[in-house]
Amino acid sequence: MKTIEDYILIRKIKMGDTEAWEALVTKYYDQIFSFCVRRCLGDRVLATDLTQNIFLKVVENMDSYKFSGKFFNYLFTITVNVCNNYYRKKKLTQFELDETILHSDSEVTINHLIKQENINQLQIALNTLPDIQREALILKYYHDLKVKDIAKIMGVGVATSQSRINQGLKKLNQLLDREEFMNG
Repeated sequence: MKTIEDYILIRKIKMGDTEAWEALVTKYYDQIFSFCVRRCLGDRVLATDLTQNIFLKVVENMDSYKFSGKFFNYLFTITVNVCNNYYRKKKLTQFELDETILHSDSEVTINHLIKQENINQLQIALNTLPDIQREALILKYYHDLKVKDIAKIMGVGVATSQSRINQGLKKLNQLLDREEFMNG
């Protein structure tokens, strides 16, 4: 069980066990890095820097970490916050796309695209979404998190989390249905 395994690792880390720390980082590094790459519009160098900052924050706060809920959710909450703080500081501008009605098969389409690893078109479309929608979709479809876990990680209610996912899907559906996008 992941939760028990994490509990044991964290107990050892709090007692100064560096091998336990390495095991924890190894266990979660790829998932955190993957989230950061997608969140950073594919910039792997920036994603590496942010991933290192995330694990630095985790180690700095390990003594105050309380075992309430899943460690994975705690780690992803820090991840989302570090990414948001970076972009807040950068003050990147973004644009909103017009919304269209969500087609009933959009969720199936998104899952199919991810499974087919049609990453370039999907990543380009994902990059155009507002941060809060992009994060929600990455957590749901790339990390297979439940809406309630996404809500905890993003610090919002379940309804808000679901709304962000649905709105992001609407926008992706609109982009991916555009002929010039598919050909260009």
